[in-house]
Amino acid sequence: MPLRTEQRTAAILFALAVAGSLVGGCAQTERTEPADPPVPTATSATTAVATPSSESAAQPGVNAQGRLSKKIGEDAGFSGEDGTARIVTFSIDKIVVDPKCDQYMTRPAGLHTLVLDIRVATGKLAAGDIAQLGATINPFAFQQVSASGITTPAQASTCKATSQRQLPANWAPNSKYSGQLALDVPEANGVLALIPSGMSAPGGGWEWQY
Repeated sequence: MPLRTEQRTAAILFALAVAGSLVGGCAQTERTEPADPPVPTATSATTAVATPSSESAAQPGVNAQGRLSKKIGEDAGFSGEDGTARIVTFSIDKIVVDPKCDQYMTRPAGLHTLVLDIRVATGKLAAGDIAQLGATINPFAFQQVSASGITTPAQASTCKATSQRQLPANWAPNSKYSGQLALDVPEANGVLALIPSGMSAPGGGWEWQY
């Protein structure tokens, strides 16, 4: 009987030792597991925002509509197809407002007549340059801007025709011309804008205060 008791006590101690080793092993395994990766937290980041830069400052004399302001008698012009040199120079030397109409001609009601004295000088012209000149020195390329900012296309005048000095219908290179254009516009005073078709720059053209 004492032997059995000793054997039983030894068995119990052995079982407790095994259980303790298992618990210790589990605890050791839990301690050696790799830690969870750190959770990223929101940080304040500074983002560089591109802002428009005025790389091409406005040219002197160019208004918000892209037109060059000119004085009466001041030269204007444009370069050729290659864009390297001015090949047409022109000027409006005088503007006469509401002259007497030619015989058998009348001024439309509510409109005013402008007679423009124009000089033109040409250089070496390519075919496209001649077409551009014809689109520029042209009554239908003019518009009037009123004091309130209203822009209205000019009309070829029905008041003046036979008495004005005509400009050519066909332009030659290396030549000089002088003549007149007559327009009918809504206002007797304001800004006369010349906005020819075919110009490469947006807006473009010229204007004169009169």
